[in-house]
Formats: sequence, structure tokens, C-alpha cells
Amino acid sequence: MKTDTESNQPKRIYLKDYQAPAFSIANVQLHFNLYETATIVTAKLDMKKIKDEPLILNGEGLKLISIKLNEKLLSASDYQLTDESLTIRSAPAEFKLETVVEVNPEENKSCEGLYLSKGIFATQCEAEGFRHITYFLDRPDVMTTYTVEMEADAKKYPVLLSNGDSISKKDLGNGRHMATWKDPFKKPCYLFALVAGDLGVVADTFTTKSGKKVKLEVFASHGKQSRCHHAMQSLKKSMQWDEERFDLEYDLSQFMIVSIDDFNMGAMENKGLNIFNSRLVLADPESATDTDFERIESVVGHEYFHNWTGNRVTCRNWFELSLKEGLTVFRDQEFSSDLNSRSVQRIKDVDALRGSQFAEDAGPNAHPVRPDSCLAVDNFYTPTIYEKGAEVIRMMQTMVGKKGFRIGMDEYFKRHDGQAVTIIDFASAISEPNGYDFTQFKLWYTQAGTPEVTVTESYDAERKEFTLSLKQFCAVTEKQPTKLPFHIPLLIGLIDTSGKDIPIVSKDVVINSDNLPVMHLKNTEQKFVFTNVYDQPVLSINRDFSAPIKLNWKPSQAELLHLIKFDSDSFNRREAAFQMVLQELQRLIAEISQAKTANVNEAIIEALGFVLNDEKIDAQFKALMLQLPSTNILAQEEDILDAVVFHKAETALVKTFVTKYSIEILALHKKHHALNSIGDRALKNRLLGFLTMAKHPDATTLAFDQFSHAKNMTDQIGALMCLCDSESKEKNIALDAFYKKWKDDAVVFNKWLIVQANSSLPSTFEYVKTLSATLPFSLENPNNVYSLHNIFGHNFLAMAREDGSTFKWLCDEILTIDKKNPQVAARLCGCFNFVKKLPLHLKEKSQQEIRRVLTHTSLSKNARELLQGCI
Repeated sequence: MKTDTESNQPKRIYLKDYQAPAFSIANVQLHFNLYETATIVTAKLDMKKIKDEPLILNGEGLKLISIKLNEKLLSASDYQLTDESLTIRSAPAEFKLETVVEVNPEENKSCEGLYLSKGIFATQCEAEGFRHITYFLDRPDVMTTYTVEMEADAKKYPVLLSNGDSISKKDLGNGRHMATWKDPFKKPCYLFALVAGDLGVVADTFTTKSGKKVKLEVFASHGKQSRCHHAMQSLKKSMQWDEERFDLEYDLSQFMIVSIDDFNMGAMENKGLNIFNSRLVLADPESATDTDFERIESVVGHEYFHNWTGNRVTCRNWFELSLKEGLTVFRDQEFSSDLNSRSVQRIKDVDALRGSQFAEDAGPNAHPVRPDSCLAVDNFYTPTIYEKGAEVIRMMQTMVGKKGFRIGMDEYFKRHDGQAVTIIDFASAISEPNGYDFTQFKLWYTQAGTPEVTVTESYDAERKEFTLSLKQFCAVTEKQPTKLPFHIPLLIGLIDTSGKDIPIVSKDVVINSDNLPVMHLKNTEQKFVFTNVYDQPVLSINRDFSAPIKLNWKPSQAELLHLIKFDSDSFNRREAAFQMVLQELQRLIAEISQAKTANVNEAIIEALGFVLNDEKIDAQFKALMLQLPSTNILAQEEDILDAVVFHKAETALVKTFVTKYSIEILALHKKHHALNSIGDRALKNRLLGFLTMAKHPDATTLAFDQFSHAKNMTDQIGALMCLCDSESKEKNIALDAFYKKWKDDAVVFNKWLIVQANSSLPSTFEYVKTLSATLPFSLENPNNVYSLHNIFGHNFLAMAREDGSTFKWLCDEILTIDKKNPQVAARLCGCFNFVKKLPLHLKEKSQQEIRRVLTHTSLSKNARELLQGCI
């Protein structure tokens, strides 16, 4: 690790210091002689000097065997070798460089570079994993073509895969065999992939719009092929959607997905050879929930869409990561919306954004969509880069309309196919063909934080005018003490007393190419006047969540109920119910904090009752309208994150609701228990959760019955989660049964961990410590750690131990994990995002443990960067 000699701290990297590469690589030939503990990697690079500078190749954890320059073997005096690089001081204008190194895949537990996952050789090279495989210019703006040869034991590793097209296969006659792959498209080294193992496969084909037949394969461990069909169908849908929506056709003759159990991320878009975390491939009704099916479809789409937005056009450097990730998240969200319910998908996407990205903006590690510095580029894989980045893209589409956005996308590929470019390049491709000035809008990329917009309404009955006065503000974040006004596009609607939309007439509003009215808030304060408004309207603002902002707007309960009943914008209809409940929870939290009796507002309960009993609301949408704000949402709204008080407020509200509507809730649960759609299951499990939280006398019996007779994982895991919030014999029976059935399934076993780590019971911490010592749990498996440690670390109620023992345990585990897998350890550091909002005694205890972790000089730069801001 490079250090700053004065502070002995990891060296910070800055966007402003970017320099174009001093060398280019015309092509790469790689040869892998695969052995578990001593793989030999030979790399042959055709290189060209661009600047008169030394050649500095990245390389870490490599044993250098030899190096040749233009076929001449170099001696140690001809180059300089450090733990992080190989430097050749004087290189000719054009030359061939050959390096031979040895790596140990079996010893590699970081899940980056070349490693073994349960007997399967696999790679993960994004962001800087390729330097753990061979010496190279490991940066995204060096793009070249690859030819790859792999030789391995034919019996143990019959399947040999890499990027591009299969060129040849050969039996070497000594129990080993070799395969050759060639990718004709230039790519950065982070998109390199290799897989070798004994795998089962599901195969299919897809015929592109130009008539080319593409071979499709999904690989998984033997016996798991039957759970690969949903991923295959999702892939075919993705290919068709991208042709229909953006006229983007697949460019190789085959496309492969490989499922492995040990993987730090969700999936990786390596050109032609996507490597997936097994939880995002394997699915059937018995083993996967409805959410799993939806997530698999979305992620398969996301990784496929990267073929154009990420692979054909990539980012110039890692500060520009949102160029590919924000855009591709937007594309996968649109894909899911077109295939499913658009309103439901939008609500789920925004819920995720608020729960994770808004929380990040409110925490110590807030950063812009395009950060300006970092210690570890691996820490860029955040909700801000991904989800907020997608919202910035969506705002562009709102401004220019879908037609205009498509014109811009076509221009983007026309200008930049085969290039490594910047976020500004993309914004220019969208704005310029549509005649828009995005100068101010680009502040969304450079300013951190969530803007807040205060809304003031006035109605002049005599002039028939309705006026909106908007004022924007963005709180100071850690590294940005001042903020300039954002350009905020807001979709707007006005609703009359009969529940109908009022035609928008205003010189202050722009109608986009989709014929939708958009208010463009650009100033700190701005007024918008609407004419021909014949009665006092009910405002529907930021429709479809057109901008990722917080609204400081307190409509009356009557107005919120009007929106719940009549708003034609489905997002805002649900938003009205959500905000009504959020405001009531905040009021209850204030009362409980002051040791007052928590008396729930009867009008709120009646509004929820209206939603419950409205037969015109479909089941899936009703489940979302009845959903309570998460603890993450409450924590953003409150000055103190007192999880105990939060839980009391939630319990008081739910208990009052269940008490008043128990007959209707039980009847509705019974009705939907007999039905079998995604919506039926979502609503049934929402109601079962309410009954459990309210400690209804029938809750445990209903949950255990549902668990015992469930015909799908959605119902079984929903029931098990409810049982885990009860101290009952049924809980123990169900947990034991689930464990016995699924303990040997690497994907489903994690669900068993999650439901227990999520429990609200006081005994949860003791259970978690026991689970961490229960086989097959392993600290070396990222999914196990995410399912137990990360879930528990975000269970603020269970973490709120007065003695601080939970913080000590989590920090000890971070230190242990960090030694082998810094990326996973860094993920756990996110559990401390709200540490500064904890009650004083808990804040002090947690920060004491964080300081202890930071004293370890061997702590990775990944964890150090994220924890430093928490003290």
C-alpha cells in the first residue's frame, strides 16, 4: 500500500490529477496454466509509447518469473519491482513485452483477481483486480483486444471459458486440455474474465433483429440447472428489450452467464462472459421468493445492458463510474418497468433510493455522483454512484422527454462507440441534439447531498390563479460547505374537488416531448403561477418522483386523503399514504421521547382502513400503500436515532390499526392466502406482519400454518420472518426444519441467517453470535457475511445494547474479515453510517470501537476511508 510519508496514511487519489496513459496496448495474448496453488500466467503485450515517460505496470501479489522486452530476457537491473508495480525506465517507441508470473488462486480469499470458489477457477477484475493476475496498465482508459489460452486438468476442469468467441479446443494428451478464446472488441482489463470448472449448463439461442443466431448458456454447479431457467428467460427478454427500446443489438456469437457462490458483488458484466453471484441466478418457486425472481430479472438485464453502456463505451477513469453504472441502472429500471407494473417498480426503486442513498447523503461518507477524490476506488460502488446516478439520467429524460432522450442516446453511441469517456461527454450527447443547456444541471454530478424543496401554496379565487412558491436548500456535507442551486425538474399536477386533473395553464411550466408539464426550479427561490384554476386545487408535486429531493411540504390530512383517493399519478397516490404515516410516526416518536402516552391519531388509522378496504386497489399496490417507513427513513428525519423509541412508535400505530380493523385484516389475509399471485402474497405477508407486531393472539398460529403448508419460498420466508419476532416453540420448530432442509444449499441457507439477524427480539445478538459459529457459515463467503453481519449491523434495535457489546463484536469481525477480504469488510463499515445520530451513550461506545479499529496499521484503505468520517 502506498502511504503518505508525512502522515503514514494511505495516499488519496484526486480526479484533478488525471493524466491520459503514457502507453497504449495494441493487443494482448494471455496464457493460463491453471493449477490450484501455482497458476502460471504468461502475458504478451504489443505496446506503443505515447509520452516519453517510464513504463509503470500495476501488479500486486504476483511472483515474477521472467520478463522479456522484444524477445530479450531482462535482468533485475533492467527494471524496478515493488509490491505494487513493475517499472521499466526506458522503453522503445514500439515494443513487445512478455511477462511470466505465478499466482496462488487457492490462497486468494479476497474474491478479486484469479481465485477458487468451491473448486471453480473464477476472476473478478473490476475495479483493480487484473493487477492481481498479471502486470498491466490496470486502468479503464486502456482498451485493447484479447486472445486467451487456458490449459487445465481435463477431468477436474472440463469447462474452460473466457471473453468473446471460442476459437479452438485441444486435448494436450497428458490429462490436461486447452481452450482458446478471442474477443474482437477492444475492452479495458477490468472486463477480462476466466472460468474453469466442472459445471452444468442450460443452453438456448436468440436471433437478433438482423437475423444473427446467438448461442446462450447459463452455467451452474451440477444439479442446479433446473434453477437457471428464469435467468435464461430474463436474458432473452433483455436482448429483445434493448433492440426494441434503444435499437441495440448484441455483437458476439455467444453470451454466457456463470453462477458461483463466492463473489463480492452481485454480478459482473465481463464482455460475453458474465460472472454472477449464485443468489442472482438460481431460482425456482421452492427456493426463491418473488423478490428474488424480480431481482434476478433486473440484474441479468443490468449486466446484459452493460454490453453497450459500459463495455462498448466505458468510463475514462473510476471517478466517472456513474457514466456506466448510473446509466445502466436507469436502463434496468426501465426494463423492469416495461415488463412488470411501472408504478409498482417506480415505488420500489424510490424506496430503495431513500433507504440507502438518501441515508448515504445524510451520513459521514456523502459524496457526489462524480466524486473528486478517494483512498480506495472499490469504495465507489455506492448507492450514490448507482441509484442517484440513475435518477440524474431519469431527470435528463424528464427534461427532454423519451423521444429526445432516445435521440441523445443514439448520438452518444455515434460519438463514442469504442471509447473511454466522461460523464460530461454523455450529458453533452443528450443536451446538444435536443437544444438544452445542461450547464447548471451538471451540478447534480459535482455536489453531494439531497436537495430539499420547501413548498408554499396560495390561491387567488378572484383571479382564478394558483401560485406555488418554491425554495431549495441543500445541507452542508462533510467536504462541501457551500452549495449552488440545483436545476430541479418537477412534474406537476393539480386535482379538483371531484378528483379530476385540472389542465395545466402556466407560462412558467414547460411541456416536454411526452406532453408532460415540467417545472424547472433553478433559483434558490422561484414562483410558478397557474391560471384558469376555478377552485382551490389539491397539489400533486414531484410526480413519479421526477427529482431525487425531499419535499418540505405539509399538506393537510384531508388533502393527503384526497390524493390517496384520486391522484392519477400512482407514485404520488402511494406517497400520500406514506407521508401520512411518516408524519404520524414522527409525532409519536416526539411524544414517547418526552415520556408521554402514545395516543395514535384516529384519522390516520381511518385513512389506512380506507386503503385496506378499498376493493378497487389491487393487492400488490395495496401492500405498498400499507407499508411503514423503514428505520433508515425515520433516522433521516429525526435528530436522534433512538431505535427503541422508533420501535415503540411503530408498534403503537400498528397495534391501534390491528385492534380497530382486526376482522377485516383477518378476512383479507384469509382471502389472499387462498390466491396465488405476486400481489396476493405481498399483501398477505404485509398483513401477517402487522398481526405479528401487534401480538394478535392468532398471529403465531397463522404464521406457523403458513410456514408449514407453504408451496413457495415467498410464503415460507414471510412466515418465518414473523415467527422470528416471537418467543414461541413454533419459531424453533420452523427454524430447525428450514435449516435441515436447506443448510447444504449455499443460496437458501443465507435466508435462514437473514430472518434471524433481522429479528426485533432482545435475544437477537446472542443468536447472531451462535449463528456465526454454525456450519456451513464461513467468514470467507461474502454472501454469508452480508446475510448475517450486514443485516444485523443495520438492525438498529438489536444493535442498541447499553453496554456497547454489539459495536465491539462488529468491529472485531470487521478486523478479522479485513485481513482477507477488504471489500467485504468495507461493506460492513456502512453499518456505522448513522453513528453520529445515536443517543449520546451509544454514540460514544460505538465511536470508541471505531477508533480502536483505526489504530490498526494493517487496516485496509477501504475500511479506513469509510470509518474515518464516523468519528
